[in-house]
Amino acid sequence: PSITVVPNNERNLATPNITTVFIGDRQAITAKELHDMMNDPRVSLLIMDCRSAKDFEESHLRYSYLVNVPEHLLVAGMTAGKINHALPSESRILWSNRMVKEHVVLMDWNTSGNPVKDTPIYVLNYILCHYDQDIEDTKIIRLDGGYESFLLYYPASCTNPSYRPPIALYTAGDNIDDIEYPNISDIPMKEESFSKPGFKPTIDRNSKVAAMSLYQARQKPLEDILVEHEQILDKSKQNALEIINTETELQNLEQQEPSDAGLDETQESLLFEVMQLKDRQRDYEAEKARILEEEESYKEMEKEKQERGERISTEQAERLEREAYERRLLEKEREQRELEEKCQRLAREREAKLALAREQKRHLKENVPEVPKSYPDQQPAHVAGTNRMPQFDRSAKPLADHNHNVRSTRDLDVVQRDFAPVYGNVGRGLTGLKNLGNTCYMNSILQCLSNTYFLNEFFHDASFKMRLNRNNKTQGKIGEEVAAVIKALWTGQYKCIASKNLRYVVGQYERQFGGIEQQDSHEFLTILMDWLHSDLQTIHMQISTSLDQLPPSEKAWMEHFKGKGSYISELFYGQIKSTVKCTRCHKESATYESFSNLSLELPQDSNICYLENCLDMYFNGEEVRGWHCPKCKSNQDAIKKLDISRLPSIMVIHF
Repeated sequence: PSITVVPNNERNLATPNITTVFIGDRQAITAKELHDMMNDPRVSLLIMDCRSAKDFEESHLRYSYLVNVPEHLLVAGMTAGKINHALPSESRILWSNRMVKEHVVLMDWNTSGNPVKDTPIYVLNYILCHYDQDIEDTKIIRLDGGYESFLLYYPASCTNPSYRPPIALYTAGDNIDDIEYPNISDIPMKEESFSKPGFKPTIDRNSKVAAMSLYQARQKPLEDILVEHEQILDKSKQNALEIINTETELQNLEQQEPSDAGLDETQESLLFEVMQLKDRQRDYEAEKARILEEEESYKEMEKEKQERGERISTEQAERLEREAYERRLLEKEREQRELEEKCQRLAREREAKLALAREQKRHLKENVPEVPKSYPDQQPAHVAGTNRMPQFDRSAKPLADHNHNVRSTRDLDVVQRDFAPVYGNVGRGLTGLKNLGNTCYMNSILQCLSNTYFLNEFFHDASFKMRLNRNNKTQGKIGEEVAAVIKALWTGQYKCIASKNLRYVVGQYERQFGGIEQQDSHEFLTILMDWLHSDLQTIHMQISTSLDQLPPSEKAWMEHFKGKGSYISELFYGQIKSTVKCTRCHKESATYESFSNLSLELPQDSNICYLENCLDMYFNGEEVRGWHCPKCKSNQDAIKKLDISRLPSIMVIHF
């Protein structure tokens, strides 16, 4: 790919001198090239700054399409989707521009040459190249010398030129012992041509003219422009279909679940998705306009040559093929216009329905009669002598401490939840959970946890929020939402509720649970236990000696929880000891693994079995062939056996 730029010292208002910078297969550009790209409106560019958020706030480039991807996010295991969820809302739209920009430039403080493995810029480059399905033809480039180099050459293009980078962010000193240093006599020396008298550097004084001729020679033929036009139309059409589907889903959601307090989080998520899709559509439209300009300029050039009597096409078949291609493009443009009109019509219909709903609500409030409050278990009062539509007093719903739309002033983090409850006195703990299409796997686990006495009491105690860990990946949100669901299940005032907010939050951190596919309840339980433990991991484990002097089981326990426990680990977590014993020398080797639940098999040859039978099957020894015995120093037969070395307070068993 090539980029056309206009150098600052060669600008001419009438006919600017164009210099072509060819990137080709290069993986890095200089600060000057980046500066020229930033000032050329024809360059489709997104810059990703992977310094820390603090350094980015202190000083950054003055450029519209600049997004900060903080270095703490760039670790092994991250993907483009996880980064999108972790970024602030104002940065997500900029992050999504990577899908449509032709060039993405990565920079950190001062990396030159190939980045060191596992540094933030290396990880970000690896994610974009291998774990980002939304990038197709985008060219990934690094800024050689990083932000420090750009700050040195173009301080006026930075927000705070006086800011200086931290010292020694990343060093390769850890690996210095692995380097083999050759003898000085073995190093091949270059010829000392620079010391010869009369040597002068060769400078191409005609480079500007050569660049101009090269640019003219490399102008794209019309066929390439038409192919590019068709590709943009296909992408734009697909994007328009996504807009229509999202708008339709949003419209259906508003019809099924009206909310007096405003859009719930699911609707907000869909609205944000619509905004992203429309922003991408605008980029496609701008790209389409640029290609149309290229087509027009090419056709003008052909027209001028025809007027001079020059022959453009050597064969009539090429002209006919081109005309057929243009007709196909016109047909696609017509389909694109129809899709855009449908998108606009859906948006207008949704706005009109919202306006009508607001007007009806205002009208009902003005005409509602004063009637005493009524409760679900009372008979409705009949008003005689009127055929008017019955009015409803929304304030007559029973008051509860855990109302789904009431903001509690006692909570530090005020969250507005929509449980979509069906009211009715059913008794404490007898409230059901609605199936939101595919959430039966989630509902069964939540009901089991809700009826676990100690966990129920813990979440009903308001002081549990003091134990929330806000510094982990989920920031305590999973624990808060599970607590809210359990509290609502035990108010005794709802026949059933919907765990919408919990499902939304869970889907943010594990995408498979936010979709419409069926999921495995055991897998959800295991992941949920780990999340709850992490959200409540604020209890420091006390040890009376150093870690190395602890027994192997205690040491493994401390290492697994990193010295911090939680109420969840105290209730549900145990430890399995796996012992492998050599049948020849009787040497034993033991390892320890923590667990939050046990998966037991059922006997296949019996219609009736007891829990004791299943546990015996799990803990019975099994033969292992080819185990490498450290004492015999050869492969031997062995017996592997499992035992519980630490019993949990509550053991969860899965069949």
